[in-house]
Amino acid sequence: MKRLTGIATALALTVAASAQAQFGDILKRLDPSKIKKGAQVVHQASHEFTEDEEADIGRVVAARILATYPMAGNDKVQKYVTLVGNTVAAYSTRPTLEWHFAVIEAPFVNAFSAPGGFVFVTTDALKQMHSEAELAAVLGHEIAHVTQKHILKEVKRANTINAGVDLAKASSGGSFLTDEMGEKIGKIAYEKLFTTGLSRRDEEEADTIGTEIAGQAGYKASEFLTFLEDLKKLEGSKETSMLTATHPSPDDRMKYLRPKLRNDNGGVVLAERWVEWTRS
Repeated sequence: MKRLTGIATALALTVAASAQAQFGDILKRLDPSKIKKGAQVVHQASHEFTEDEEADIGRVVAARILATYPMAGNDKVQKYVTLVGNTVAAYSTRPTLEWHFAVIEAPFVNAFSAPGGFVFVTTDALKQMHSEAELAAVLGHEIAHVTQKHILKEVKRANTINAGVDLAKASSGGSFLTDEMGEKIGKIAYEKLFTTGLSRRDEEEADTIGTEIAGQAGYKASEFLTFLEDLKKLEGSKETSMLTATHPSPDDRMKYLRPKLRNDNGGVVLAERWVEWTRS
């Protein structure tokens, strides 16, 4: 399909830089020494974060994830996931956001996203997929969490940013996040991603929007149901215990997704390309 011409061309190119470099060393991006004391304001729960503030929060959360689970060393797979992710993100409501995609080494099936466009998928999750269309839908789900600002809403709900914060970063190049505030935000987000999970409403919204944008990008979005069917077979296993704790069951997800995907007769699956880029 014409909508996938860009990624087809990109995948044929030589990988010019490693995925590690593309993703950036976010563990070093947030430099508390650059925070300059300046004008102070009170951020209430209704505060709308700027895109720069959102990115700063995302770096804190992403750094915490990478401090626990390292990036996978396969640059070819990293590049592939990045290309597919950027293709789907281009059809989201925030196509100009600086998106970052990465595969992390973890012994469980899951995918995560942090504010500001940081998206992670585990090596074990990739092992459960059989096509590029499945990957596109999974990444679409995480992209939707970012565009709908689900984690940011949890941060605001916890009333974490309710003390004076530094707004001098525009001129100083620093960040409004102090070490203490970053620690609090990181803890809230980490618990939501790895322990308690987001609300069922947020997960259903991410599933719905994720499959929609995957379809708009040219993929057969209903392949996400194939991924969920495989997850159902793994229920009760160690590999899916975290996913089960933080998401609705595969049965529940398929129940509300099937009517929405019933007429999904178009789009590409790209199972052969998936094998070429992930299994070789």
